[in-house]
Amino acid sequence: MIEELVPGWARAAEVFSDPPGTAPHPAELRFLPPGAVERRRREFATGRACARRALAALGAPAHGPLPRDARGAPVWPDGTLGSITHCTGYRAAVAARAGEALALGIDAERRAWPLSKRATNAITTEWEAHQLLALQGELGPPWSTLLFSAKEAVYKAWHPHARRPLSFRDAEVRIQPVDEGGGVLAVRPTRLALPELSGGYRFDDGLLVTVVHRGLTRPVRSAPPRMPSDPQAHRSPVPERAAAR
Repeated sequence: MIEELVPGWARAAEVFSDPPGTAPHPAELRFLPPGAVERRRREFATGRACARRALAALGAPAHGPLPRDARGAPVWPDGTLGSITHCTGYRAAVAARAGEALALGIDAERRAWPLSKRATNAITTEWEAHQLLALQGELGPPWSTLLFSAKEAVYKAWHPHARRPLSFRDAEVRIQPVDEGGGVLAVRPTRLALPELSGGYRFDDGLLVTVVHRGLTRPVRSAPPRMPSDPQAHRSPVPERAAAR
């Protein structure tokens, strides 16, 4: 499911259950919350096992621990970057070499219903609110849930670049459905000098996976252009699926 969302310079690993015997690296145990239940220990261990598989596919160091920084994000081996996600029945990770990638993030959500109106209002910009209205009636995932997932992936991708905690309105996400099972994304920062991102999403059997990324082929824009005021302007023409790779 994830392979078609990952650019050629990145590697990914995913599983749909916790393999028997999967356990955290001994040096990672202190990063589990005190009294963590078995389910939490399993998803933590499997997520990091996926990360090590993705690193190994890059030919990068993949046997050591992946600790956490002060804000709870994984600390990747020198010269690499990546992102981990987990939800019910799904764990995945993406990784890339820092010499090829500027930003990379992934998120997964296991839900087939939209966010509440209150939650939706809390995460959307004014432009995104109009976009969600324009998407009503389109086949695909719950659009408000997709927006939430995309922003979760965005903030993981932006984490190494941000000097302060980010809010949901620090990013504005453009959604372009390609078919009912997926589409492409474009992301711009609204207030901070952070990298613009592209990406895509897949939605199948209630599982939504979102990946955003930025290679090193373009400079960071400190003052990105505004998106068009009319969300309908993004709906034509529909890009090819390959644009999400």
